[in-house]
Formats: sequence, C-alpha cells, structure tokens
Amino acid sequence: MNRTLKITCTAMLTALSVALNFLTIQLTGSSSLSFVMAICMIAGIYLGVVPALVVGYVGDLIAHLIHPYGPYNWFIALSVALWGVICAVVYKLPLKSRLVKLVISSAICFALCNCFLNTFGLWLQYQAHLEPGLVGLIEFIKNGAQFDKSFGVYLLGRLPFIAINIVANTIVVGIIQQTKVLDKLLVQLNNNKAN
Repeated sequence: MNRTLKITCTAMLTALSVALNFLTIQLTGSSSLSFVMAICMIAGIYLGVVPALVVGYVGDLIAHLIHPYGPYNWFIALSVALWGVICAVVYKLPLKSRLVKLVISSAICFALCNCFLNTFGLWLQYQAHLEPGLVGLIEFIKNGAQFDKSFGVYLLGRLPFIAINIVANTIVVGIIQQTKVLDKLLVQLNNNKAN
C-alpha cells in the first residue's frame, strides 16, 4: 500500500473512531458497548502499528476534546491505542489462518486492554476517587487510597460486559475479514492510485 493511501485510510479510520465514540451504548455505569475496538483492530490488521496507534489514540483524544465525560482517562487512552497495535503485531506472526490471528489478538486485548488497563483506569477514577492518569497512579502507589470496591471485585462486576464488548467487536472484524470486502477495496484503491 502506498504512503498516500495509508495516510488517507488512517485519517478516515480516525474520523470513524471519533464518530463511534459518540455511538457508545452504556450497559452499566462504567461498562459500555462500543465498536471503536473493531476500528482500531482493522487499522492494525490492514495498516500496521503506527497507523493503528494513531487511529486509537487520536480518535479517543479528539472524542474527549469534543465531548468530555470527565477527566481524561489515560489508562483508557493507552488501552484504545494498544488494541490496534496488538493486532498489527499478532498479524505479522507466521500463522496461516487469519481467524486464529484474530482470536489471539482478541484474547490479548481482552486480558491486557479491557480487563487490566480499562478496568484499572475506571477503578482508579470511580472507586479509588483519584485522577485517572499518571498523577493518580503515583498517588495510589505512594499513599494508597480508600476505595469503595477492591479492584478484583470491580473487575468481576465488569467481566460479563467486557466479554460482550470483545465478542461483538471480534465478530465484526471476523465478518469483514471473511467477506474480504476491505481486502478487495484496498487492492482496488491501491491499483487506481498506481495508474
């Protein structure tokens, strides 16, 4: 894929990420269903590490700047940025099946991004009542915190909703992969650009 097409696709997916941030469906107070993860995963699969990082982080930051839901949660921002990066790295593995790569990517994203980073950021903000960023983390490590629920209890309450979110996003990406609609579109765009 040529550089101009990659930059254009990155910008379009970033804009789509911003738009999908506003179409998030709240399931509980701190759990939601969002298809931003699917966009980040697609960026990682089709565009690579750096575009995936841009789509995830910049999309999240712009959505926050347009409509903030409170203080900017740096743990969620890191999590969103890593979704696509993880996919980009896993899809470079010498495995033949794209479906296996998708399942591996989703499992890593589920554990690292959703269960740990997202949940910790929300727990720090809503249960420990600290800033959801580096300052809050340092304060938590240095002084500890009084919290309403322990991290483990908070995670257990979120697990079913996290699972719904990851399964929904994985199915969307799997359908896109199986139909090869993006593969065909990108080949056609790349060929048109070359002519």
